[in-house]
Amino acid sequence: MLAPTEEQEALRATLRSFFAERWPEEELRAAAGSAHGHDPRLWKAMAEDLGLHGLAIPEDLGGGGFTYPDLLVVFEEMGRALVAGPFFTSVAMASTLLLALPDRDAQERLLPGIAAGERIATVAAVETPTSWDAVRIAAEATGTGATRTVTGEKLFVLDAEVADVLLVLVRTEHGTGVAEVGTAAPGVRVEPMATVDPTRRQARVVFESAPATLLAPDHDATPAVRRMCDLAGVALAAEQVGGAQRVLDMATAYAKTREQFGRPIGGFQAVKHLLADQLVSVESARAALGYAAAATVTGAGLPVAASVAQALCSEAFSAAAETNIHVHGGIGFTWEHQAHLYYRRAVSSEVLLGRPRDHRARIAAHLLAPSEIP
Repeated sequence: MLAPTEEQEALRATLRSFFAERWPEEELRAAAGSAHGHDPRLWKAMAEDLGLHGLAIPEDLGGGGFTYPDLLVVFEEMGRALVAGPFFTSVAMASTLLLALPDRDAQERLLPGIAAGERIATVAAVETPTSWDAVRIAAEATGTGATRTVTGEKLFVLDAEVADVLLVLVRTEHGTGVAEVGTAAPGVRVEPMATVDPTRRQARVVFESAPATLLAPDHDATPAVRRMCDLAGVALAAEQVGGAQRVLDMATAYAKTREQFGRPIGGFQAVKHLLADQLVSVESARAALGYAAAATVTGAGLPVAASVAQALCSEAFSAAAETNIHVHGGIGFTWEHQAHLYYRRAVSSEVLLGRPRDHRARIAAHLLAPSEIP
């Protein structure tokens, strides 16, 4: 487990102050109800003032050259502030996938724009609503070499409505491939999907012989896709820990000030136990995140560490968000209170990259056959 460095703690303090000033609740609600689903002004400030989009992208590709654990601090603070927008898909998914692929030309063409916040990229992977498996795909990329056309359908594509570039997982003669498709290209249709979480937009994307560039055309992209899933899973776990800590803080603060029968409700044993249970859960999730963060540096056991973090952090955030509503009582159920916004994010995040039971099955598969972990 990695101990936070002084630089990471300084980054955390900067981010907390930045989001407190630039992302109050009214901005969150306005962005969640807008056509874009995020605040372009905040997006620009995050890129230009703080350099967050390219933090973990190598310097020779336009980034800051920091480590992945440094980037996890950003995701944790964004989860705490419930920041809406395409940062997760563009940075944790698309950038990670590009860096994992053996295609230097694609990296040099796409990553500098992503790092500068000038280009938004997303990954189109899922094809069935009942499971999240990034390499069991039916979408096809026909043609030869890098010049292809893509036909198929993808579900739950994050922020497809605002993305410039789609990295589409397709079937090729080598196995799994990654096709670069512009969202404005002919044969591409983006249809918004109604989901529980207004702070994280998702869409159905249909491809009908859409022109595409196959990245690393002579390679099977399965290892790169697996690495993206692992690293994005750790980033999502960091978001969930940040969100879980925030709702636990909200519930604790309310329990100290809300009075019933002449005393704060936090003085009642039942409420104490509720909050104590959530504290144990959140701290356990934080420990799992620290273990996974270390694995992103050493590479040792990353697939298992990522799944452990995803299972524990997903459940911790969902339980803490639910407890927060219960502690707040009637007001916690209202639209005007922000408790439900965190609960919605917790529910959507719990299934975003696979359910906790899916990750536990993956861990079990590794224990039974370590060399064959999916």
